Amino acid sequence: MTITRVLQPHVCCVGNPVAGNPTQFVMYRAAQAAGVDWRFFTSQVSPNLFETAFRGIQALGLDGVAVFDPFQSAAIPLLDSVTESALALGKVNVARSDRNSWLGDNTLGAAISKLVQTSSPAPLSSAGQDASSAPSDAVAESKGFIAVIDSPAIAKAIQLASPFDKSRVLSLCTETQNVSIDSPSESIANQPLESTSGVDPGHDLYQPVDLIVDSRQPIQFLILETAPTQLQLRKLSSLTWASNAKCMMVHPSAERPNRLLKGFLAEASIELFEPVELMAYQAAADFHFWTGVDPSVDLIRDSLEEYLQW
Repeated sequence: MTITRVLQPHVCCVGNPVAGNPTQFVMYRAAQAAGVDWRFFTSQVSPNLFETAFRGIQALGLDGVAVFDPFQSAAIPLLDSVTESALALGKVNVARSDRNSWLGDNTLGAAISKLVQTSSPAPLSSAGQDASSAPSDAVAESKGFIAVIDSPAIAKAIQLASPFDKSRVLSLCTETQNVSIDSPSESIANQPLESTSGVDPGHDLYQPVDLIVDSRQPIQFLILETAPTQLQLRKLSSLTWASNAKCMMVHPSAERPNRLLKGFLAEASIELFEPVELMAYQAAADFHFWTGVDPSVDLIRDSLEEYLQW
């Protein structure tokens, strides 16, 4: 008689340090609510033992892994393949196995894209009026632009994940001197994409803020990797902002805005997303990557707030 062993899917979350990381708690809640029989556990790994630990995860037949700092770049050469988004960012935050090979991804671009979609103004300029009959300024504002500041890698990741017009994503440089690319992720981000990626290879992905100041393109979403300096804010103040513009900060530690940024946002009437919003959408993207199931973003947000006591 042949006995087929049924294995419960497991995802290991690895990092250093991992104390206080909400991933296991949030994913367990999401799995219960979605009715999928998956288990998540967290392990703190010494930096000099990361490759050993990762190979162990693969050898044990686990179904996936969540990769935290400082291992997100180190995981790439240990995988059989990675997505274009992970290559653009130079990091993976999730990986999964199909029992034959391991695929790594970075879900940041997908999370930002989804948050932008759900937060975008309705295409109707007013009740019963469609965009085709609305004034041209209203049409432009309802479309909006997504300005990513001083991070071409994040801009490219958003383009790769976005179902909307890729030209809406503006990767803007606030530096006045020539751009110097040092990090691997930024080097990759400035390489032209193949036409099969869905991104126009001829699109200029990284351009100075000064070039679009007079273009009258309203910015709907402002994406900041970290809190900007006073010089950067001076550059941003020259841009045209949509009447209901929003700002999100993309930072692994959910960095909160400083006094300068708060003042700029208030003066420009730009609403700031709470850090938990992007965290919730990225956790939802992670869960879908592993399980193929779309969890409740509201449930994930509530779980994050409960765990982090926000």
